[in-house]
Amino acid sequence: MKKNKIIAIAIIAAVTLSSIVPAFAVETTAQNSTNIEAKQTNQAENLAKLTKRAAKLGVDITGLSNEDARTKIQAAEAAKLGVDITGLSKEDAKAKIKTAREAKNLAKLTKRATKLGVDITGLSNEDARTKIQAAEAAKLGVDITGLSKEDAKAKIKTAREAKNLAKLTERATKLGVDITGLSNEDARTKIQAAEAAKLGVDITGLSNKDAKEKIKEVRQAKKETKTTNIAQ
Repeated sequence: MKKNKIIAIAIIAAVTLSSIVPAFAVETTAQNSTNIEAKQTNQAENLAKLTKRAAKLGVDITGLSNEDARTKIQAAEAAKLGVDITGLSKEDAKAKIKTAREAKNLAKLTKRATKLGVDITGLSNEDARTKIQAAEAAKLGVDITGLSKEDAKAKIKTAREAKNLAKLTERATKLGVDITGLSNEDARTKIQAAEAAKLGVDITGLSNKDAKEKIKEVRQAKKETKTTNIAQ
């Protein structure tokens, strides 16, 4: 009787164990599958970010692992900023690039602040950007109270483009040029071509900046010649 009882207990234990083991195995497999999917998703998101950065820098990372792509992008960023990261660890290189980028951004912010007559001495880049944004909004007569930085930026951009379009329309009218339906950039190009033609200046193949400089030089020369003739 006692022996039968022990056998019964052993059978129950065996059955219980046999049901626990498969359940544990299924749970472990499911967990592993979830972890793999999460890892793959994370890698895909990182690759998307890297691809975006690479595109901005004109770097080809096709076929590279995320790690190699990151290294290539870092080297391109350093080269663009004129920073030497030879022999540095990835962390030190990253820190050096960040410092150079912040210095470059500060130089741009200082230039914008100077044009607006805004003092950003001692401010962080972020605070300087906020102060400059407020000054730009005030200059354009735009109310950005309570707006997020992105919404404020968009509202200022719209107001700036409207103001630029008004100036371009005035220039186009003087030259007898129709810029209806054109973007500000295309309108500017068309007006520039008309100004060059009026001055007898050949700007074929020149960049907008170089063409602008050439037109400015010829206009200035003609103005000086006219002044000299009047004086005589």
